[in-house]
Amino acid sequence: THQSGTFRGQTKLAKFGNARLRRSLWMAANVAIRQRENSFRDKYARYIAKDPTNPDLKRKALTAVTAKMARVVHAVIKSGTPYRPFFQGAEPRGRTPV
Repeated sequence: THQSGTFRGQTKLAKFGNARLRRSLWMAANVAIRQRENSFRDKYARYIAKDPTNPDLKRKALTAVTAKMARVVHAVIKSGTPYRPFFQGAEPRGRTPV
């Protein structure tokens, strides 16, 4: 842990995995947050809403988007289905509204 009393240390990113793949996902995340509306841009906007001028928060938000993109890529490859940008899950069970 990196905490002791009121002191709170900073954690670092783990540099595990393929560096080229990490860099490619990082650059793809940069493009995704600047393109038209998508779920990656929405996540980035929610993350930096607290303080849009904080560069550390922007970096953390971009890291979160990169991680989300990695999970999406893994799921698409594993399932073998095409990517659906705005996936809507199954409707909740129970009474349907009239």
